[in-house]
Amino acid sequence: MMVKVRFIQTVLALYLLLASAISHAVNNPDQITVYFPAFQGPEHLGLNVSTVLSLQLAQTTRRMPWPNNPDKHDFGEGIIRWSAEPLDSYAVQGLVEAAQRKNLLAQIVVAGTVRRFAGNFVVELDVVLPEYKVAPSMNCASLADTKCDYRTKNFEVWKIGTGSEKIEVGLPKRYFSISSIVLKPDVVNRYKAASGLTIRESLNGGKVLGETGDRLRFVEFNKSMPGAPTKVISGNIQGYVTLPELSDAVSEFSDMVGGILQLFRGDWQWAISSFTQVLENPNTRIPLRVDALLYRGMARFQNGGNGLDDITTAASLAPYDVTVTKYLAMALIANGINSDQIKQMLHDKALLFARDDDWYNKVHRYLNHLL
Repeated sequence: MMVKVRFIQTVLALYLLLASAISHAVNNPDQITVYFPAFQGPEHLGLNVSTVLSLQLAQTTRRMPWPNNPDKHDFGEGIIRWSAEPLDSYAVQGLVEAAQRKNLLAQIVVAGTVRRFAGNFVVELDVVLPEYKVAPSMNCASLADTKCDYRTKNFEVWKIGTGSEKIEVGLPKRYFSISSIVLKPDVVNRYKAASGLTIRESLNGGKVLGETGDRLRFVEFNKSMPGAPTKVISGNIQGYVTLPELSDAVSEFSDMVGGILQLFRGDWQWAISSFTQVLENPNTRIPLRVDALLYRGMARFQNGGNGLDDITTAASLAPYDVTVTKYLAMALIANGINSDQIKQMLHDKALLFARDDDWYNKVHRYLNHLL
């Protein structure tokens, strides 16, 4: 069944939670949206590759009452949306503007291009994390000139303290690139002309029912099985699709973006697991490795553990990065290090900050308050 795709919107209801009794459970009332604008590429290849990557990303999450979430904690609703229509601009600002449309308000954007290079087809991936303001009392209308996504929780922001005596640090980066993925020849041959992924009647294959089209919904994941068969509903068709190995090399895409998705949702345990996979991947480049260390360190603190070693390692890899320095100060404070030692570290890094930097001055006021 050939489906001419005009618009694809995937809604993935993920009510996910911590599986460990010793973990710091959270209740997330917010919706986190990941947006896949149309991948650029020849014929249907870009669209099909984006579909596979979306399914890979979806399988980094957990929902209740599946066995990997026995305590049935609620990390809120996760939604993956993508469109077959191209954007006017794939520059960072263009991606941010598309994500911040009032009918979308996505927190994570994954954009891709499939190019032919030296006889191979290569996928180049960019990830953008648009910034939103937290509206007072959830009244986004009061911030008419500022983008607001109506969330009541912002788990991606690391906060220490309360009230006026509070310091915080946001995401390490709002934009980064993933290592290029060289597509296997059989993936190119299979998906370049196909308008969608094949839907079969059973978990182990069976009769072909059709192909994925508009309004694809994920129902069930089976990540541990060969091909990770995923139960989907597409139009009036319900069945299973299998996920091909896109490349011979293991990409850090699903682990890195999946980890960030779990961080936004407050699923610290699975975020830690995802960033660990990024750090164990030999293909992960240093800039992404630094970010993964910062994310994992923060998640460990938020989960009731200690992430100082991770953040100290990140600081050794990027000693002149101002955001890394902020994370290091937060980690030292969270670990109960003497205030004078933290002040000395910040003094040694003072040239990284602008004169009268608000964050720098606020941290010093916070440290003075501890004395």
